[in-house]
Amino acid sequence: MTDQKSKEKLREFFKETVLALVASVRSLSLYPPEHPESKKKLDALFNRLELYLSQRPHLTFLLLGKEVIVENMPYPELSHLLPKLLQRLEAIHLERLMFRQGLSREELITFLQLLAPLLQDPKDGEMVLARNQEKLPHILAGRLPLDSQPQVSYEQFVDVLKVARQSVLAFSAHLKELFSEVEGPLSSEKVSLAKGAVETIQKMIKTRELPLKILIFQRSADPSSYVHALNVCALSMGIAEHMGLEKKWIQEIGLGTLLHDIGLYLSPSTFLSTTAVITLDEKNRYWDHPVRGAELLLASPGIPELVPIIAYEHHLRYDGKGFPEQQRPRELNLGSMIAMIADTYDNLRRDRPEHQALSMTETLNTMNQEAGKQFHPLLFKAFRDLVKAQASNQ
Repeated sequence: MTDQKSKEKLREFFKETVLALVASVRSLSLYPPEHPESKKKLDALFNRLELYLSQRPHLTFLLLGKEVIVENMPYPELSHLLPKLLQRLEAIHLERLMFRQGLSREELITFLQLLAPLLQDPKDGEMVLARNQEKLPHILAGRLPLDSQPQVSYEQFVDVLKVARQSVLAFSAHLKELFSEVEGPLSSEKVSLAKGAVETIQKMIKTRELPLKILIFQRSADPSSYVHALNVCALSMGIAEHMGLEKKWIQEIGLGTLLHDIGLYLSPSTFLSTTAVITLDEKNRYWDHPVRGAELLLASPGIPELVPIIAYEHHLRYDGKGFPEQQRPRELNLGSMIAMIADTYDNLRRDRPEHQALSMTETLNTMNQEAGKQFHPLLFKAFRDLVKAQASNQ
């Protein structure tokens, strides 16, 4: 079976699982679990979950307003099929639903019996789910964890800021080897270097050597494109992790955002002038860098499929505008939309030929005006809440 057919089959499996979940909830709102109709629906749902969880550690559904995302796959068609249900789930703040390995049929029924009446009367729904969490060791249901990272206290802030700046600059110097002398597809050695860099960045965030708060709060004083690549990578992985995406996708989004501007490094250099005067030739080469980067990455050994997609789409807007110009509407990848947000945030926070660096508040206000246009509104809301939470103890 080809990769494309496998993806189509998996996509259909996820869609049918969502519909089986909906059917089970509806059945339990009318009949007890032992009723033949309920039993039939529950068996169909549990068999699907059991099959998937026998091969993967968990299955995650993101329910963001009218958006349904299953394991990084958006399902816009479900928003039209299930508008009332999604509205009720939003009322009880059920934004993420994760089933883990070890799930039993009894635990699944317990959860669905809690959920069914809440969809009729959402009052205190979030509290009901929280109070019963101990009964559901293999199910996680509730809001997205937008502020699960530990905070940097005021007393630590100055010292941590100094250490983080030194770490960023030292590590970004190491990245120069990755981006130097790019004349064609990346060698297997450079691909390994890039993957190692992503793992290092992720480790620096987790060990607090490079806290997300510092990346969000500090202006990017260093104009180096390597620092920009590092910042966008770290911020994107932070967003993805807070959204509850699994480790594989977080790392692939990290690799894609680390290399999102790789097309700029191809000879001849595609970087815009550091002065305010930009030639038409520079503009044309800049507008072409997503295509050049995607082509380069597609031809590079060992690069995951998502990475060239992010390189190609990171300047495409939620409203269909941006570049490269599209002949027809394009359904953007979740990783690309995250990259657009992180890339824009870091660019607005640094001095550039066309503008001076903005403050954090100015940046958020500027970006907020583009929610629903340049940015996916729900993804931007998640990012904005994350930024505010991380910066709240400055």
